[in-house]
Amino acid sequence: MINVEINFSKVKVEVLSRVNDLSTFDCGDKDINDFLQNDAIIYQEKKIATTIIFILNEKIIGFFSTAADSIRLKLEEKEVHKIEGKPFQEFPAIKIARIGRDVRFKNQLVGTKILKWAIGYVLRCSEMTAVRFITVDSYTNRVQWYEKIGFKRNLDKRYTKKDQHVSMRFDLCN
Repeated sequence: MINVEINFSKVKVEVLSRVNDLSTFDCGDKDINDFLQNDAIIYQEKKIATTIIFILNEKIIGFFSTAADSIRLKLEEKEVHKIEGKPFQEFPAIKIARIGRDVRFKNQLVGTKILKWAIGYVLRCSEMTAVRFITVDSYTNRVQWYEKIGFKRNLDKRYTKKDQHVSMRFDLCN
């Protein structure tokens, strides 16, 4: 583990491509590592998810993947989000499908910086195509981390039945 705080101005950010070496990336989660190393480029080529990577000294230190999504709100929540007096059934969203930071950069806020960068990325996307929410399916042990950034649990019944994940959202209008 590296003990020096990273100067994020020296981090390159780019869209994943086949030339990137993913072999040394390890976020400590086998499924997320497997996604980045074996599925991310295929998902990107098939227009299922786009992966943005963060590179420092030619090593990938983290990434996130996004995909189109939509979200339904619980009836009470729809009342809060009325537009011109009309409650919407669904809102356009972008899902952060995967996010990870290399274990070598644990306790250096790299993951938090990547998540905040991802929020900015979605905000820029929303200037071209309307997006109201960012959604994530959080591991139960990461819920508080997302909540610190401003994510809230989705309350509609279709999102509350998941065993391993907690469906969450971030409102871009707040």
